[in-house]
Amino acid sequence: MVHKILITDDIGPAGLALLDAANDVQYDVVKLPSPEKLGEIIGAYDAVITRSGTPMTAETFDAAQKMKVAGRAGVGMDNVDIDAATRRGVLVMNTPEANTLAAVELSVTLLLAVCRHLPLANASVKAGAWTRAKFLGTQLSEKTLGIIGLGRIGSRVAARCQAFGMKVIAYDPYIAEEVAERIHVHLVSDLEELLTRADIITVHTPLTEETRDMIGAAEIAQMKEGVILINCARGGIYDEPALYEALVSGKVAGAGIDVYSSEPPKNNDLLMKLLALDNVVATPHIGANTVEAQRDVAVQIVQQVIDALRGINFRNVVNLPFAEGVDYRSLAPYMTLAEKLGSLQMQLIHGRIDRVEVEFRGEEVEGHVKPLTVALLKGMLAPILSDAVNYVNAPHLAEERGIMVAQTRHPAAEDYSNVILCRAHSNKETRLVGGALFLHTQPRIVLLDDFRIDALPHGPALILANRDVPGVIGHVGTLLGGHGINIAEWQMGRSGPGGEAVSFINIDSPVSDEVMRELRALSTIVDVRQVTL
Repeated sequence: MVHKILITDDIGPAGLALLDAANDVQYDVVKLPSPEKLGEIIGAYDAVITRSGTPMTAETFDAAQKMKVAGRAGVGMDNVDIDAATRRGVLVMNTPEANTLAAVELSVTLLLAVCRHLPLANASVKAGAWTRAKFLGTQLSEKTLGIIGLGRIGSRVAARCQAFGMKVIAYDPYIAEEVAERIHVHLVSDLEELLTRADIITVHTPLTEETRDMIGAAEIAQMKEGVILINCARGGIYDEPALYEALVSGKVAGAGIDVYSSEPPKNNDLLMKLLALDNVVATPHIGANTVEAQRDVAVQIVQQVIDALRGINFRNVVNLPFAEGVDYRSLAPYMTLAEKLGSLQMQLIHGRIDRVEVEFRGEEVEGHVKPLTVALLKGMLAPILSDAVNYVNAPHLAEERGIMVAQTRHPAAEDYSNVILCRAHSNKETRLVGGALFLHTQPRIVLLDDFRIDALPHGPALILANRDVPGVIGHVGTLLGGHGINIAEWQMGRSGPGGEAVSFINIDSPVSDEVMRELRALSTIVDVRQVTL
């Protein structure tokens, strides 16, 4: 059998050489086709390999009648409609680790360039000047490096900076202390401690709702005078106006920046002012831009796609787990349910999760414990790891973060034919969520701690814990309406008249921090959380 592969972006000669060597593969290269052109030709191919330049939309997947695999060379999946691919039964894969070392080395490069004023010194010498005293630098030895995000990149940055004699501390609420201890990094308990202790701070987290503008004016105010900041992760983690003011005032001595909230930054006046500062060393998002990284990305994605087409291996699949003999289409609704349960747990629970107990009740779910648990873990880690987690690496990433997983199964359920229950334990609390499928296709949340409900796990939602007294619904509804927030669905569970209650409120658009503060200020509200499912 010959597999036909379409390549829509430049993947480099090493990747093409692998395709040339495969006697069961034919491929065509059509670089950056228009959406219309792609729609015309995609139906003839079993697989596509792309990068960031080609949008893989729902319309594209609808036209891809023969497609089995879509490979994205790189980490980010913003240009691929994964839900549409899943509906078409297309496996989507990426290469999350191919550019790790390149990103690590650029982080250290920027750190050294800022500390020793290398760009300005270089320009000065080339201009014929010899002003050595002007470029008085800072040594790394004995300095304290603060790393925000101790994952595969952050941990490697730590090792390299330790070789310079630096003391390394890290803040990552999702990494177990024993993991940090193994690499001789002191894990601090909160972000404030890192901000106040570090001489140099580098971030290595994905951009999520939790990390967007994580470092703003209030956080910078807690830092040491003359701190140095590095960002090779994602634009938007630093509040750029606050960073600009701190660089101008000297509170921040220097910054090394590879990523920006607007790329390219030339159309953003604030960013251009930021980049014009002498104490900023800037690069154009080149964290993955090395010969070796580009070669590795090409080789990995080509080999992964070929293996998947041959049915040999399914590495780095982001939308479906691999299990021999499983009917993916019939299992997909339960996978979605499990993933949403995991995501809900992570967004609700306070503290770092260290143990997860998953219970499967019913004949349809008890036979698929492994893939459904993987889906739940993927959903649990996605709010903090974004594109870096998939169905293949979710168990490993959970283990890496010290999360123990226990599974039990029962052939029969009590209230529903098939139910998935997830009890998560953190260092602060224990929470229970449960879900079921209605009509074998519709995921619903049926249990929140001790409360039975019937909630739709979709879109933005507010989850309220309140005293069960008259007026709660009216007060909350009026407050939301006053801010232009439309309620799509409101489901409530309660312990009994006059006791405690919980509400799951689906809303058409997310609420602001101001609205959240006003909700918390209501006398009847015990707690309120905003989640996105």
